[in-house]
Amino acid sequence: MEKILKLQLALFFDTPQARPDNLMNPVNIEMGNLFNAMPQILPIPLDAPHDIPRVQLRSEDKRYNCNISASRIDFILNGMSEDEVKWPDITKDFLAKVKLFTQSVYNKSKIVRFGLIGNFFIPDKQSSASLSKKYLKIDLSLAEEINIRFNKRTNFQGLNLNNITSINTVFVETNGVAENGVFIELDINNIPKNEIIKHKILLQIVQNELPNFSPHKVKELVK
Repeated sequence: MEKILKLQLALFFDTPQARPDNLMNPVNIEMGNLFNAMPQILPIPLDAPHDIPRVQLRSEDKRYNCNISASRIDFILNGMSEDEVKWPDITKDFLAKVKLFTQSVYNKSKIVRFGLIGNFFIPDKQSSASLSKKYLKIDLSLAEEINIRFNKRTNFQGLNLNNITSINTVFVETNGVAENGVFIELDINNIPKNEIIKHKILLQIVQNELPNFSPHKVKELVK
């Protein structure tokens, strides 16, 4: 049964933020004090790479995270390796939080790029054999490691979208149990053109694309 590891939405600012920490309180307040654990504000030098997080927010139950850097802000829902049967509840919660999150960010910033990311794990004792059979013409059933990555580009409302799929054999520990399997990352992002993405368009993309992260779609990538 598939395990849901993480759903994430990244928003990229049109220009780097001189004070990313100024977004911390407004976002948290407008999301109902969702990030109720002690925040971390890192003393990053001004000349450090813009994508290094300056602020890290999280909820006390470790379910939700928000990272803020000079160039982007990320909202993360941790799936806690819950089984796929929880997918409807998780996506309902994610979409509700995303609406609040994006509205807050859009009130203060202009967004030129986004990334919608999902991480999943499928237990499979014969993971190398499964991927070898599905994708490769050679038998790599005894391979220690297989990594597959591909990108299918699409278009939505004038935005050119990357649809990147990464599939890797892994040995991980979930809920205290170590097992072999396949790690899958789905990453949908737009090719930036220095044009502002409208809030309405962004929400439409998230709502339209999230069903492609559903368990039966993900498992089709392996079986």
